[in-house]
Amino acid sequence: MLTLEDPKKATASEATLIDSLLAEQKQLTAVERFSQQHENSSQILQEKSYKDLIPIRKPSTGEQYSFAVDLDKCTGCKTCVVACHSLNGLDKNESWRDIGELVSLDSPDQQTVTSACHHCADPACLNGCPVGAYEKMEDTGVVKHLDDQCIGCSYCELKCPYGVPKYNKDLGIVRKCDMCHERLAEGEAPACVQSCPSGAISIQLITTDEIRANAAKQESIIKGAFRSDYTLPSSTYTSSRKLSESMVPGDEHSIKPSHAHTPLSIMLTLTQLSVGVSAADLMTRWLASEWSLSLQIPLCVLAVILGLTGLASSILHLGSPKGAWRVFLGLKKSWLSREIILFGMWMPVLLGHTALTIAGQNPSSLPDWLPTITPEILNLSAISTVVLGLISVFCSIMVYVDTMREFWSLGKTTSKFMGTTALGGAISLLALSLLFSDSSPFIIWFTAILSVIGKIYADTISLKAAKDSEWSFAKRSALIQLRSLRPTMIIRWVMMTLTIISTLIAVFIPLFAIIAILSLLAGEFFQRQIFFQAVVTLKMPGHLER
Repeated sequence: MLTLEDPKKATASEATLIDSLLAEQKQLTAVERFSQQHENSSQILQEKSYKDLIPIRKPSTGEQYSFAVDLDKCTGCKTCVVACHSLNGLDKNESWRDIGELVSLDSPDQQTVTSACHHCADPACLNGCPVGAYEKMEDTGVVKHLDDQCIGCSYCELKCPYGVPKYNKDLGIVRKCDMCHERLAEGEAPACVQSCPSGAISIQLITTDEIRANAAKQESIIKGAFRSDYTLPSSTYTSSRKLSESMVPGDEHSIKPSHAHTPLSIMLTLTQLSVGVSAADLMTRWLASEWSLSLQIPLCVLAVILGLTGLASSILHLGSPKGAWRVFLGLKKSWLSREIILFGMWMPVLLGHTALTIAGQNPSSLPDWLPTITPEILNLSAISTVVLGLISVFCSIMVYVDTMREFWSLGKTTSKFMGTTALGGAISLLALSLLFSDSSPFIIWFTAILSVIGKIYADTISLKAAKDSEWSFAKRSALIQLRSLRPTMIIRWVMMTLTIISTLIAVFIPLFAIIAILSLLAGEFFQRQIFFQAVVTLKMPGHLER
């Protein structure tokens, strides 16, 4: 049997291969050799490979984690995208990290841009969510999405100016990057950070004061992105070279329409028309004539039909409607929460007013124990219905104004939404007066014509931007309407024309009043489709639109 002696005692002739290897290992280990090669700073050729990818300590008070991107190292290889997709188990067409591109108009220069959620200090997604499905973690600053709380309304997609939240059709909810916060808690780098072969992405600690200071001194975190003072994004993009002033997003001149949001188009059209019809009902009560008395019930019934159908259609927009009862959670910050709650209050008031109107004109059908329904009570219920309805429409306006989209500015959105309300009331009153009465006062004709002119003006005024020499959001929206949405615009104009023609013919053939109302509904619906599709999507530069 062979025995191994101590290598120190063995002679050179007696030493075996194992003896030699053991002796060599004791003299210099692999770790020692690696360390020895790096003792001289001139030999540190791979220093960048050994830098920390995440901070060595947790955030302290006033600090949070944030992504730091070195643009000089980003090659656009999309390894970060693949790693994020794999680690988080995302669906086939789902991505929480994107690669965009900036291109120069006067040189061949280009710059790839990797981005995910910027975990803003004042996140728009959190502020806009009606059900509290977002949480900004106090210890890390990470903006986390609560999947089990989400109702899939997608309002956060409209609120976020960086295109971060992504709707998952199969799950019926929105999802987004959470900076792999569970890995960070265990001292591990997020998937995108750890996988980047060039070390372009890292995690840094940044204070809220630094975030505000960065937003104040630079308009946006990178060229082509929305201004930073809106949400205070925490991500930083650095480069040793100055990006060309002529650089623009690679998709800057895209005129692809945005998402149509058809259920919302139906809901907005019908609820606004319903409020307009209620306003027409209130006007007839002020006239206090035999003519107006015959129109009150038809107007109330029409308002109820339009309103109920509109509110019911809004449910189709929700991916997970079962949790919609939680909309009160966002009442403090979210205009969408306020809109839902106010419309929820408005409909019972409208139904009650309709019931009072019917009962008031048929007092013999009421039980003896019920009090008499006086004109004063009916007037008060009519005023309450209209006031609450107009406030609800105002909330609808602010839902879109609050997204900071240029095409959805306060003036433009108000003219469209309130214009639909006024037009709906005028045309409906005119049509029903032709169906249920022998005459129509001149004021109704005047109001209807004025409303149509106002709507036409509001539609065409935004198209003038297509002739602007300077490229802008307004010009892009105008070109989207004139090119990509041209068929929709033609249908809209045909319906508007048919509304006017049918109304005029209804003077001689009253049944044409029904065609006037239906064509009005169709025309306003197509305007809402244009409202959603012609808006320019706010997102990080060069990202493909969903």
